[in-house]
Amino acid sequence: MQDASQEAIVDDQSHKSTAGSSHEPKEHSGEDESESDDSTGSKDDSSDFESMSSLEDDASSTRHFTQLHLNCIQNVQLTPDSSCILTSDSDNGLSVYAIDSDIMKATDTRRLQPYARLRKATPIWAFAVNHNFSIFAPDTTNVLVGCRDQYITLHHALWDASAKSNEYTEKVPASTKNATPIDISTRLASYKFVDSLTEAVYAPLSLAYNLDGTHFFAGGRNRIAVFDLQYCEKPVSYIKTIPAERNKRKGGGRGFKGEISALAVSSAARDTLAAGARTRHVGIYASGQEVTHWSLPGRIGIHKVPLGGHPGLVGDGITQLKWSPCGTYLYVAERMSDAILIYDVRKFEITLGYCAGRKALTKQKLGFDLWTGETIYGHETATQEVWAGGTDGKIRVWTNAYLSEGAIQPNDTVDVSHAPVSNTIVHASGTVAVASSGSYEVSGEGYGGSSMGGTRASKYIIERSCLDILGLASY
Repeated sequence: MQDASQEAIVDDQSHKSTAGSSHEPKEHSGEDESESDDSTGSKDDSSDFESMSSLEDDASSTRHFTQLHLNCIQNVQLTPDSSCILTSDSDNGLSVYAIDSDIMKATDTRRLQPYARLRKATPIWAFAVNHNFSIFAPDTTNVLVGCRDQYITLHHALWDASAKSNEYTEKVPASTKNATPIDISTRLASYKFVDSLTEAVYAPLSLAYNLDGTHFFAGGRNRIAVFDLQYCEKPVSYIKTIPAERNKRKGGGRGFKGEISALAVSSAARDTLAAGARTRHVGIYASGQEVTHWSLPGRIGIHKVPLGGHPGLVGDGITQLKWSPCGTYLYVAERMSDAILIYDVRKFEITLGYCAGRKALTKQKLGFDLWTGETIYGHETATQEVWAGGTDGKIRVWTNAYLSEGAIQPNDTVDVSHAPVSNTIVHASGTVAVASSGSYEVSGEGYGGSSMGGTRASKYIIERSCLDILGLASY
């Protein structure tokens, strides 16, 4: 499809800092501000910024970073019409970035400004974009947001719903140069995901629309809630991953327990849903009923066991699922795993193969994407590529991994950053890729002093990340 050499077209703009220059990282001090060492913090900031500057020199001649994102980006999604990028960050914020239509005509690096933004009171654990999202159909430009200890909320992604005049215009989103992002925090609806006995509010770890955009799924503990977008009071139905939570033998011993941390709806097999749990189980459901379920390799009962000759294959819980466009293959990624597993829908119990050498042995969630070439008469061509970022700041590409067995090594590598690449998305045309990179850093060692006036250094958590849109060169 594309060569590994790339030209960076756009890089991310940081959010405005409330305590200093926008070039400074966001710091969370474990001590009072009066105890912090200003000179030390300034020195750390400058050295870190210099390290990012060295990254610019290592990349292609047209690439440069103008500013850093002040909050670590956790999740990135591209709208189905490829007009906008949505990101969630550690500052409880959701940002929308509009992509200019003439982006491929650019000869230099542009700055990417947030077009719209909202901020929640608690961390955003999941969000989902409507499958039918189109800037020319205002009733489809919606996003679901799930936060800790709050109801699931529905928001307009492109304009402020509280404005007196919110008439739709084709100029939205016409420009990415807004001085102030549009406030999209006004809720269109709130959906109650509540325990009927304890009245505890469930915070879903995963959200997904159905293909029609009339319902959505929310992953909970031992079950998946199905909501109707027109009914907010409670889910219209539940899909239980285990018949009885207290005794697994009830119901014939079927099912599995765990928080549903990943959901994927197949675009080929209608109403077919894949669900992944933190307990390393995967379940397949159709029309609200279980089709099959299985556990990932390296698990006996509730215990993980190492697999000889396959280092890094056993992870700590599923973070992402993705169907192939034909609906035949399912790709599975985990935390603390160096591989992406590939399953064939015709034989789910056996792993078809796995993309090895991912460099993702970390608790941080690192996403991946699947790019498929053009189809001829409804059938796929031989080209199917897996793009995944690693902790070394590189994106690795596996070509036609589904045609092989066992460990498949990457065919290509793209240098993006010195920080872990947390999300990777490839445009359907294969000409543009979106990558976010960043991590948390702890600054300051801290030491205890004597009771007679001893001093103690402060510890800081420094967050940085960057969002890049890369133009990919063809062969």
